Amino acid sequence: MFPNDTDCSDVDGICPLRCDSVDIACYMIDNNGFVLISKQSNDAGRFFGEIDGSVMTTLIRMGMFKRVSLFDYQAMCKMNSHSVSGARPLLSPFYGLATALKWFLSNFLLFLLEFNICGFWHTEHWADAKASFSVSSAHKKRGDILQPCDTEYPSFVYEPSVKETNSIIKCGRCQKMFVVQQIPDSNLLMLVVQADCDCSRQYPPITMEPKEVKYIL
Repeated sequence: MFPNDTDCSDVDGICPLRCDSVDIACYMIDNNGFVLISKQSNDAGRFFGEIDGSVMTTLIRMGMFKRVSLFDYQAMCKMNSHSVSGARPLLSPFYGLATALKWFLSNFLLFLLEFNICGFWHTEHWADAKASFSVSSAHKKRGDILQPCDTEYPSFVYEPSVKETNSIIKCGRCQKMFVVQQIPDSNLLMLVVQADCDCSRQYPPITMEPKEVKYIL
């Protein structure tokens, strides 16, 4: 799928970047930075910033990609058990009483199951009830409580005025060279990266994980 030769007009002699080389990674990405074709089949469909944070960071700095913030106003977030909203008790004047009563009843039921006070029931019935109660309680403790929230997540858009660019990234003891060009009459980019230089320590992956929006009331 990839051509063996790449355009290295600024390099004298033989072009050092060829897609058939073991030390070269080649990608075809769209205008949002997602990989369509790669020499590694498991890279297809992933955001390129997660694969190579160093090259994506450099492309953003060079203006070939720009970051855009998007918002999801119908998201669900994990509730922090250590923080309680100050407005929640205002929903009902009996919120504290109901919480205390629920705690008392659940612990009282657990006490009955633990010591088997009601002996007129068969032992196997109590064993089944205790097991199901324990599993249900453990599931609730392990499960994540979700609540409606607003989230912000990044998106990246290609700047079409930049048709091609190349650079060298210094990563400690090695240097990483890359070349990127727009594919004519399309919204696709051809990206060739030197893959034998690991820059993950200096440049962490760029993820698109959403973050909860905290409002100050």
